[in-house]
Amino acid sequence: MKSSFIFVLHFHQPVGQKHSIMHRVQSNSYEMLLEVLETFRDLPLTLHFSGPLLMHWRKLYPDFLERLRKALESSRFEVLGGTYSESILALLPWEDRVEQLKRGKALVIETLGVEPQGAWLAERVWDPTLPPAIREAGYQYVILDDEVGYRSGLWKDDTHVALLTEYAGQKVGVFFIDTKIRYILPWRPHAEVLDYIRSFQDSGGSRYVLWGSDAEKFGEWWPRDQAEPWLRLFLTYLMQDNSIQTLTPSMYLKRHGYSGLAYLGPWSYDKMMEWSGGYFPNFLRKYRESNNMHKKMLYVKEKLSKLKAPQEAWESYYLAQCNDAYWHGLFGGTYIPSLRQAVFEHLIRAERIAEERGAYFVGSWYRVKELDLDYDGKDELILETPHSNLYLKPDDGGTLFELDIKADGKEHNLINTMTRYAEPYLQGVQGANPDWYRRVSFREHIWRRDTKLSDWISNTPFVDVSDLALRRYIVEYVGEGKVVLSAVGRDWSVKSQPARIHVTKVYEADNEGRALRVSYYWRNLEKRFIDPRISIELSIMPRLSYAEDKVPVYTVDDVSRRSMGERFESPWSRTIRVQSDGAPEIVIESSKHAEVWIAPIESTSRTERGLKSEIQGLGIVFNHAVALNPGESFETQVVLRWL
Repeated sequence: MKSSFIFVLHFHQPVGQKHSIMHRVQSNSYEMLLEVLETFRDLPLTLHFSGPLLMHWRKLYPDFLERLRKALESSRFEVLGGTYSESILALLPWEDRVEQLKRGKALVIETLGVEPQGAWLAERVWDPTLPPAIREAGYQYVILDDEVGYRSGLWKDDTHVALLTEYAGQKVGVFFIDTKIRYILPWRPHAEVLDYIRSFQDSGGSRYVLWGSDAEKFGEWWPRDQAEPWLRLFLTYLMQDNSIQTLTPSMYLKRHGYSGLAYLGPWSYDKMMEWSGGYFPNFLRKYRESNNMHKKMLYVKEKLSKLKAPQEAWESYYLAQCNDAYWHGLFGGTYIPSLRQAVFEHLIRAERIAEERGAYFVGSWYRVKELDLDYDGKDELILETPHSNLYLKPDDGGTLFELDIKADGKEHNLINTMTRYAEPYLQGVQGANPDWYRRVSFREHIWRRDTKLSDWISNTPFVDVSDLALRRYIVEYVGEGKVVLSAVGRDWSVKSQPARIHVTKVYEADNEGRALRVSYYWRNLEKRFIDPRISIELSIMPRLSYAEDKVPVYTVDDVSRRSMGERFESPWSRTIRVQSDGAPEIVIESSKHAEVWIAPIESTSRTERGLKSEIQGLGIVFNHAVALNPGESFETQVVLRWL
């Protein structure tokens, strides 16, 4: 009687990972694991190295990559392929699914010298329409979780044999990860883990137990001085235990083949189902920032196709599909600024290359498009120039929700900010007050008289006494590099006498898109005097360095240099300068002096190491105490430049 055991180690670091984190994981986990693999190269283990990690190694650790390649040459290991940038296939158009899988396979062959037969799917997210793409890319089987099988009506025994599934007549094999062993290995004693594997013994060894999870559990999640001896002893037991046969998926198929047909629904592992609400694309509905990235990706794809973009642009485009920034669960995910930054950086770069090679702006220095970019049934406006893109959302306070800087090598979305959401794990956490509006730029407020900076940034209820912040703005004019929006709002400072105020704001790309000028006109529509405390709010995120962990700094009126993590207020200022390493200086200047509030937008989110505070942007507010007679207007401008 024997039981079959398949041990799959999944190695991954995302596009946009900070070098300090990469160095730590490399030292704590990957170096140790390679030493272990070199020792146990006669044991049939299964390994998956994500595309982004292979590219990190090629750039930062070429000697390590060469060592790994040599270890594979003289081993019994099987290497899995997957998508090129560890993308979630269910989020991608058909053509991108195939291309991601083909590029992922080619990268493994190029860097490791082996041709994979099976595919590891990012976050094991399955979609029943995937088999044709998987087969077209040349893969024979995939690794999924038993949760997918159970939700699809399979029994326990069904998830411990290899099955086939199909779509449109295209078949692909499926192996299932056992949830229990994923939870007990490596956290429980060896005897308990081995006894569980032995519990699946049969006369032919056709029932397998498959462990497939993050390699970083050894050395990064669990300290190296504990993880390494546990792993070495476990692998030694596998070598010596005659009741357990360790196999790779391909070895298993040669011995036992497939045991039937199954149809599987669009699911993943148990915790992913909890975090996503049962279906992975729900993350795009939950987080507007994730949806923003995803829909920009689709928009850029269409532009690249129309302009017949070169491979250089497509390469950047595919890197932007790395999954980590599009969702949030146990890891920081979309709450990690550098990961979102990398997505936008690669999309903007792809777009810029395509526009330059395709003569996109021949005949005009700007283009304006009105389209439902975010697929919510309401049109957005995009003002494009050779040097920048402005994305406006009239129905959300007429705000600017994306500002793409197209500088070669310094591509960046200046509004790569993150809204603080009401995460269930934050209930009862002091100071974790969710935002009631999206933290983007050029949003208007009218404050209650006693409102302070802390009220604004910490979301004290009812300090905004107007309805302008979430007002739907009317598009009055589009052309000549500018967009004119307007709305009528009410000031409820005096509850018994709400005052109507007409607000017009004009977005104008200056110097062919090298700067942005936003002009404001606030007009009193009442037949009486009003004195509102009006406010213009911006939220920005300076470009972060991947190589350094330095925090950007800012100055107000060229004095008071402060870290982005510090708050500041001034009763009478005009100009804010923001500097970060290796990026253009950002200058924000009001045409009139104002009371200025500046504060970091800090979120608290769950990570594998517990709750963590993260700076998601820099909030800037210009407050004006105005006195308006009937029909009078207050005019001001805010200019945003990147030097």
